[in-house]
Order: sequence, then structure tokens, then C-alpha cells
Amino acid sequence: MADTAAVKTYRYLRISMVGAVGLLAVSIAIERSEVDCWQTSVSAYYYTPVRAIFVGMLLAIGLCLIVIKGSTAWEDATLNAAGMLAPVVAVVPTTDVGTCWSERPGRFPVTDDGQLADWVVANIDNNIGALLVTGIVGLIVAAVIASIATRNVAAVAEVGDVGLRLGLLAAMVFLLVGTAAFVWWDDFPTRAHGLAAVLMFFFLALAVGGNARERRSDPAARTYFLLYAGIAAAMIAVPIVLLPFGSSWAHMVLVLEGIEITLFAVFWLAQTREHWNETA
Repeated sequence: MADTAAVKTYRYLRISMVGAVGLLAVSIAIERSEVDCWQTSVSAYYYTPVRAIFVGMLLAIGLCLIVIKGSTAWEDATLNAAGMLAPVVAVVPTTDVGTCWSERPGRFPVTDDGQLADWVVANIDNNIGALLVTGIVGLIVAAVIASIATRNVAAVAEVGDVGLRLGLLAAMVFLLVGTAAFVWWDDFPTRAHGLAAVLMFFFLALAVGGNARERRSDPAARTYFLLYAGIAAAMIAVPIVLLPFGSSWAHMVLVLEGIEITLFAVFWLAQTREHWNETA
């Protein structure tokens, strides 16, 4: 019974991530039906009635990426990294407000000199502060629970495989670096969104590539190897091909984000099918 419940929970968790992406797509489609244009990026829909769904979807996916256990230490670490970046993408909005809304933002979020308005910066300060404090407290609580459960005060440094320990160390470093950037980097409100988005997709591509690498010498998994390798290569190649058009193509970022999200969704569905009767 326990194994059956674990498998079903694993399936639901994986499928719910695809559902969250679908929710965002539907929300954007509804907004698009009210106007005759597109925003310049998926992130720019933050400034439309899509905002709640956009933020909620990224927070949910970030949580799922962290909670779900990867099939290898590499996959687990890269998914965790992407999962920690997703909330930053959610709560630090892009400075590209766009011009396509069914309802114009009541208080315009960008000043005449291109800086984020004070009320937007206040939102960022509150939300990022909450994420950092909760993340640090969460790691401390996890360490205490591990020590009590194993009766070993050094459990975090000694229990589990090397990949698990390195993953925990990476999470601590991420939180410390994030805190330092938040406190001392003056351009954090205007640059953090773009940087976090790029790194999030990069880590997702690394997760896909790691899965391809694991299957490269397994004849039984040849189809999955080719699919995963192709998706990973495309996730890296597409930005390289499209970025030069950014200065002349207003919707380049929208198309790029759409392709990256679709590629990862295809991988996620294929991997879900591959591991349908398994848990990690």
C-alpha cells in the first residue's frame, strides 16, 4: 500500500507541473482574446490580469522542482537550483512592461527614466526578503530534524550520498549569495529577473542533458537518450540562434520563452512516461 501511494504521489506531483504550465497558457490565451496584440514576453504578462496566475504558477513549479527527488544526484541538484530560481523570476518583475494590456496598470510600474517605481521595489523587497528568510530557516529546521532523527549532530555533513550533501551545500551557498546580492547589489530590482530566468532555463537544460547522459550506453533506453539529447541541445541552441534578433524583433523573448517552456514540458512528459511505475 505504501509503495502504491508513493508511486501515485510521484505521478501526481509530476503531472501537476504540466498542469501549472497549462494554467498559465490558458490565462494568457484569455488575456489575448481581449486584445489584438501580444506582450513582448511571457514575463511581461505580469503587468496584465495574468499576474496572479503567472506568479502562482512559478511559485508552485519552483516548489515542485525542489520537492521532487531526481533519479540521480545530478538531476536532483539541477532541479533544485532551477526550483530556487523560479520564485525569483516570479516576484522580481521584468522592467519590460510591454504595451499590450486589456487593462492598463493603474499605477504605472516604471518611471520615465526606466527605473522600477517605488511601489514595485517595495514589493520586491518584501517578497525576496520573505523567500530568503524562509529558505534559511527551512535549511536550519531540516538540519535539526536530520540530527534528531539520526541522533547525529553532524547528520547534514555525514548522512546520505555525496550528491545529497553537495546539493545541501549548494542550497546554502545559493541563499548566502542571494542574500548578499539582495542587500548590496543596487541593480537587483532591475537585473535579478532576467538573470534568474536565464539561469533557471540553463539548469533545466542541464537536468535534461544529465538524463541523456545516463541513458547513452543503455540500448533499451535508446529512444529516450535520443529524445533527451535532442531536447537538451535545442534548449541551449535556440537562445544562441534567436538572441541576435532581439534588437529588431519585439517578440523575440516571448517566442524564446515559449520554445524553452515547451521543450522542457515535452521532456517532463516523456520522463514521466518513462518512470510511470517508479519513484526516486
